[in-house]
Amino acid sequence: MRRKSYVVALLVAGAVCVTLAFSGPAFAYSKNDPMILKCGIANPPGDMKAKAIKRLGDMVGERTNGRIEFKYFYGTSLITKPQYVDAVARGIADISTGPISFVTGKIPELSIFEIYGAYEISRFLEMQEAVEPLLTKLFERKRIHHVVIQLPGSTIFPHKTKFLKRPEDWKGEKMRLAGRWQSTLAKMWGASPVFMPPSELYLALQRGVIDGYMLIYDIVYGLKLYEVGPYIMDSGFSNNIENVTMNLKKWNAMTKADQEIFTAAVQEIKPWIFHETLKYYEKIKKDMVSKGAKIYQLTPEEKSRYLKDAYSLYPEVRKISGEIGNQFMEILKDFREK
Repeated sequence: MRRKSYVVALLVAGAVCVTLAFSGPAFAYSKNDPMILKCGIANPPGDMKAKAIKRLGDMVGERTNGRIEFKYFYGTSLITKPQYVDAVARGIADISTGPISFVTGKIPELSIFEIYGAYEISRFLEMQEAVEPLLTKLFERKRIHHVVIQLPGSTIFPHKTKFLKRPEDWKGEKMRLAGRWQSTLAKMWGASPVFMPPSELYLALQRGVIDGYMLIYDIVYGLKLYEVGPYIMDSGFSNNIENVTMNLKKWNAMTKADQEIFTAAVQEIKPWIFHETLKYYEKIKKDMVSKGAKIYQLTPEEKSRYLKDAYSLYPEVRKISGEIGNQFMEILKDFREK
């Protein structure tokens, strides 16, 4: 009788262990012992990219009743911007954000997003919904959960002494660019492409290491680059997408209920990111102009000349993009600048 009771006890204990094992880590956190998500954000706290993640963190923390807590590491105190995929996949940071031009070398499927005018900025929200299922599938292979796409805004080409109104204006210039396809176009236009982190651009412009560069408004404003490169050509066309990444293990460690709360918060924040970013850009543009910057908006004809050269790269992009990359290209046909 005792032996039978002992066997039953062992079976019950085993069943409990199996249940716990298959339930995974989803129940390993609570309000008193919350899941901490380390956010490595290379941007400063006042930047829109950082504000979006902070807003998401506040919403998720409140709606999970404190079970999930975002902890913020700004600047390069945790990871650098080019590490926004690799370092998150390895768990050095749990959440980060960065432009895809930093990773197209390792993830060529994303190359199309680096091409100027790949999507109309005014249709950003529609474009995001169209590409996200495929983007999520791709990043899962990299041990990443895709969270949301941030709006980079219009592509700008600041320069020390002149507006770059035409591709011909690039001849002989030393230009800082971030990705393979940007550099390919710069060479086509007769420029010498250079890569360096945005933090080094101020001194590089002062010392004549470069003549100009490509970036987006918030970074130019945050680093005060308009002081040494005051001639800002605003192209009006897209370049890049910036996506918020999350460690896939951390995502899978959430309960289903908390994943639903997180996803609902992301859906709610999408239009906020779009509209607030556009408002923020208008505000900082006015401030830069008041401090000596000059902004030139391309005419439709000038814009068309740039895009004609950019679109000439499509056959080469198709060759290296693989099956998923070509699917992105097909999706973006409906969103491309005309």
